[in-house]
Amino acid sequence: MRIGIEACTWANRRGYGRFTRELVGAMVRRFPDHEISLVVDSATADQCEFPESARLEVVPTSQQQVRAASADGRRSVRDLWRLGRAVAKQDYDAFFFPTRYTYYPIPARTPTVVAFHDATGEHHPQLIFPTFRSRLLWRIKSRLALRQANRLVTVSDDARKRIASAFRYPADDIAVISEGPDPVFRVLDDPAIARETRTRHGLPATAPVILYVGGISPHKNLQGLFRALVETEGNWHAVLVGDYENDSFWGCYQELRDLAIELALTDRITFTGYVPDDELVMLYNAATVCVLPSFSEGFGLPVIEAMACGVPVAASARNSIPEIVGDAGILFDPTQPRQIADALGRLLADESLRLELIGRGQKRAEHYTWERGAEQVMTILSEVARHR
Repeated sequence: MRIGIEACTWANRRGYGRFTRELVGAMVRRFPDHEISLVVDSATADQCEFPESARLEVVPTSQQQVRAASADGRRSVRDLWRLGRAVAKQDYDAFFFPTRYTYYPIPARTPTVVAFHDATGEHHPQLIFPTFRSRLLWRIKSRLALRQANRLVTVSDDARKRIASAFRYPADDIAVISEGPDPVFRVLDDPAIARETRTRHGLPATAPVILYVGGISPHKNLQGLFRALVETEGNWHAVLVGDYENDSFWGCYQELRDLAIELALTDRITFTGYVPDDELVMLYNAATVCVLPSFSEGFGLPVIEAMACGVPVAASARNSIPEIVGDAGILFDPTQPRQIADALGRLLADESLRLELIGRGQKRAEHYTWERGAEQVMTILSEVARHR
């Protein structure tokens, strides 16, 4: 088959970008007999590295699409037309959008599969979009994607149900595909790595580390986490890993800094900003517990990465997270800071509980792989291509 993939999201540093890079990389490795073309804007092509065996279709645009599609961005109609026309001209057997975030209409009857990762923008628009205009454009883009898609995919059973409800779309017509941890996320046996990582980031030498990995955004409920930390006993230090300077999504970094001052937490919290994977795996291994307090997630990849690194997890009991965590972590109501504090306190104080959850988590992480996701997507693309 000749498969086209929208790869403008490759440059995104959040979950959409990782999903695109990991899944497409696995597809290229797993299916070398298929011709896979990556359609990217010119800025992304200059900035990123792509699989050598994938064909690159570079489309000149006035701006980088991950930035133009951001919560406060504006996508050029001319750029969208150029991208859509470039796809139409290639006459692919099937075309895949790894996320609706950078979706654009294709002016042809190309069989199309679109990934809707969650329904957070529909259920919690006030936490995702800063303006009415950005909410309206998101709704329009989503409806266009639904209309053109021959098939929808998502990343968890919970996300499938919420998407079906939000758009009145048949749940049976939404396929669930697997995510997974990159092989870089693993247990590092050398204790010196944790010590050096603490020193490099200016962390206390011995205090237990509570690690958060993800966006510095309102729907991640970091304000609730901060209020919970005030009630968490022990000599802990919290580390928040996430891009707050160049993120394309709506952020709340300054509000969090102000709240930390108000709650007298400034000396006990470190914002690292964006860190590459080779540094992130060291932070996971230096952590005592990983926390994910989100109001909404389509999957919750950091919990799987933490489990693969041998870190026990405390996470929100909302949306997909219980489905992903299973019995390998402690769940809490994200609207109740006291529950968050109790979960963190239990893990910090009980070594036997931590060891038990570490063992369960490592086994659970083994069930999630990008190779499995690649096989699922390729099956779906083959199906829509046959019905062309």
